[in-house]
Amino acid sequence: MKKLIAFSYLLLVATVCVVSANALPLFIVNPWLNFSVLGNAVDVAAITAFADEHKRDIINTLINDMDIAKDITVIPNVKNKVQLTKLTVADGARPYSSTHEPKSGALVFSDRELSTSIGKRDLLIDHRDFKAKHLAWRTRPGNNANKNFNDMEFAPFTWMKISEGVKRELNDQVSYLGFDRTSGVTAWAASGPYAVGNRVTFTPAGGVLEWFECVTITLAGESPTTHPAKWLNVTARAIVPGLKVYVDAAIAGGFTVSTTGAITDGATARAAFKKMYRDFTAAYKNQMVIIHASYTDCEFLLDGMETVTQYTTPDVANAVKMGLIPIFGTNNRAFAKPATWLGTSRRLIAEPMEMNQGGYGLNLVMGTDLLSDVTDINVIEDVHTLKAGLVFDLGFQIQDLAALRLGNQA
Repeated sequence: MKKLIAFSYLLLVATVCVVSANALPLFIVNPWLNFSVLGNAVDVAAITAFADEHKRDIINTLINDMDIAKDITVIPNVKNKVQLTKLTVADGARPYSSTHEPKSGALVFSDRELSTSIGKRDLLIDHRDFKAKHLAWRTRPGNNANKNFNDMEFAPFTWMKISEGVKRELNDQVSYLGFDRTSGVTAWAASGPYAVGNRVTFTPAGGVLEWFECVTITLAGESPTTHPAKWLNVTARAIVPGLKVYVDAAIAGGFTVSTTGAITDGATARAAFKKMYRDFTAAYKNQMVIIHASYTDCEFLLDGMETVTQYTTPDVANAVKMGLIPIFGTNNRAFAKPATWLGTSRRLIAEPMEMNQGGYGLNLVMGTDLLSDVTDINVIEDVHTLKAGLVFDLGFQIQDLAALRLGNQA
């Protein structure tokens, strides 16, 4: 037992020694690296100080650690709107003559606009929750009796968890499923009824304005409060339109989808993913293609690959390291990647990819303003609690519909 205690003490000392004062951003990734050297008292000011000193690290971690930021192109420093300009150069080469013979319409500009919206997350933090409950299990035995023992700092832990929570919400609820709150949303009315998919604003008693989507047909008077099972809170999705808005608009505008059919097993998955790649022009095939898909469809694809690879091992080690799945029948020019941000959607989304810098798509974009004063964390100390607010800029768009392929499975 003494040997075990001695070993634990040495491990603790070794852990403390390797933590550098210059490595504070690591707390956001792993808060267990830091131990307080100032005593064991839980100080509510620690959260304020940590947020003030490391707000840029927290914000950068918040945006850049979203799964979708690893899958598509991130455009920083978007103050409000930027034009994603595409220039199409028509054919017009001809045999030489001394006469200047230009053809009209040779250069055609087409603009798609990337705009960002401001979102926020407000919190009320009571330090007693950390002292008495949620971090009590991290306190060493005898802590209350011996003031020389030190509790693990809770400020980095708090902000890491806040960052993780907001990242999850933005990735899962906003990046693909976000909608335009200025269109198609009405204030809830008792007269009803509401159909599935209808969106309303509603303020619960004693609460603040929220956005809800009907998931089961309602009768008159059935509100999000009286019949919560019939409504889904989609307040986060109201921050900014997600990629689904632009995908649906393209299809509604006549965009031709690839006929992949329903993916139900390994064989249909293998055929569907290959179809997506082969629907590209030669120029895009040569550039390499990434296909974003749900985990369900990627797992079907892996099932379908088992029979293909049972006697061979393709040389795609670099792709596998990046979480990419090679699609057979494409000469290793196309890869699938599971997309957590698609949510429950089964839509296959294909685009040209950048292979050497992490294997991300080039045509779907996420805009953010990491250096703006708008992207900030503010903490106000109250009598017994902290009022904390985290503000961020975010936007999504498709740069070029010609460099996009969509499966017909929604």
